[in-house]
Amino acid sequence: MKNLNDKINGCADTAKGVKASGPCVIAIFGITGDLARKKILPALYNLFKTGLLNPRTRIVGIGRRKHSNIEYNEYIRSAASERAGAEDQSAADFIAMNDYCCADFNLPYEYAGIRDFLKKTAVKYKICDFLYYLSTPPADFERIIELIRDSGLSKPDFLDVSCAGAFVRVVIEKPYGYDIDSARSLNRKVLSIFSEDQIYRIDHYLGKETVQNIMIFRFINGIFEPVWNQKYIDNVQIRVFESEGIGGRANYFDRSGIIRDIIQNHCLQMLSMIAMEPPASMDADSVRNEKLKVLQSIRPFDASTPASSLAAGQYAAGEIGGTTVPAYIDESNIDKSSETETFAAIKLFIDNWRWAGVPFYLTAAKRMPERLTEVIVTFKPAPHLIFNNFCHVSEQVSNKLVIRVQPDEGISLKIFCKKPGFEMGLQTVSMNFNYSSSFDGAVLPEAYERLILDALNGDATLFMRSDEIEAAWGYITPILNCLKNREVKVKKYAAGSLGPDLCGFFGLNIC
Repeated sequence: MKNLNDKINGCADTAKGVKASGPCVIAIFGITGDLARKKILPALYNLFKTGLLNPRTRIVGIGRRKHSNIEYNEYIRSAASERAGAEDQSAADFIAMNDYCCADFNLPYEYAGIRDFLKKTAVKYKICDFLYYLSTPPADFERIIELIRDSGLSKPDFLDVSCAGAFVRVVIEKPYGYDIDSARSLNRKVLSIFSEDQIYRIDHYLGKETVQNIMIFRFINGIFEPVWNQKYIDNVQIRVFESEGIGGRANYFDRSGIIRDIIQNHCLQMLSMIAMEPPASMDADSVRNEKLKVLQSIRPFDASTPASSLAAGQYAAGEIGGTTVPAYIDESNIDKSSETETFAAIKLFIDNWRWAGVPFYLTAAKRMPERLTEVIVTFKPAPHLIFNNFCHVSEQVSNKLVIRVQPDEGISLKIFCKKPGFEMGLQTVSMNFNYSSSFDGAVLPEAYERLILDALNGDATLFMRSDEIEAAWGYITPILNCLKNREVKVKKYAAGSLGPDLCGFFGLNIC
């Protein structure tokens, strides 16, 4: 991972160069799915186009659909064409790196053919390293991992040639488990076959430039770290809002809900980076050790008074951007009696010296007025407002630091200043840093580009470790049980609104 401090300070002479990957066979299970088409293949193409994907790399797509070579090449071209014209030479070169293996990856007898295909590809191009990417439904993860082991694909010696120092790694998409028990079961299975340093559990939010910049912002800028604690911070909000509904994900989302889909992974991972202690170094284990401590320090959910720290909602019909959209229960393949939450707000505390008594509010929702992901750090007001005799103060005078993850990535510090004129009056103004304007319109790398490159290079810093996964599920599972038992009512809210009527929710005005 490139040292972002070098980038921020413009120290080109001291910046570490980004390491390109070595030649590797990348086997993508579920190549014809939406994730592979919309995210993984475009990311690989852009890595190739920028010279970060070794040209000897071979990408083997594994899927059940039957494709001729011409059909598959067109499929790869359609994914690459989002970044380049169909006649672009780099797109043609990228297409040539791809091969298709038609197989049902859930059937044991298919793995003889998969193994033979991968072996012939590796021998032909003199490659010993393998990266298996599980871009499949989560229910298939354990089965595929078992069959990779049973077929001998979990070790590079299946090639029957000398491959000293070769690696086999596996990338596993989210959601990693459905609750604490299933996450532990999956961990046991995966760790019985691969070592921890071979496993890359991906959460694409950790690949976003602004999320990574949280550590640089905190640990390099000396004006913030001294006040990054309970003495100066009043509360922290982490908000992930989506304007979209569930699209074609009804079967998955109706079994999962917004807490499993967003809060358990994206929100808690951002929380851990906001709240972590400075790591001893930037190596993967040092960073992940500190993130784990945060997750382990979260006060357990109090199921005896759930309404004091949990609210849930489900969108009804409404209007977004001038377009009428249906209610959740009117979406395709959704049961009319569904109680699945599309909005959730959680109040939690981190019981350690740095954060004792500071509430953290995690909110995630669908069918919001706009797409927005941000962290809002609200500082405590000055202990005594000496200007009360001179001007009318209509709001709490608290500085706010807003870290915008998407869209319009950047950081804003809201402060108070005197209005121009003879009278004494206060006005809120913002000190803004915006990536697009500060770096001459530079295009930020897509999260999947960075994470795939890191997996190829063996850098696990931005991936979740098994104990992180279990700590997150350990906190979230009692909340899910509370909703399952209907101890907290799932309230309706109009699509295009800011969610259920929660003004003053948990003592915080989030309206």
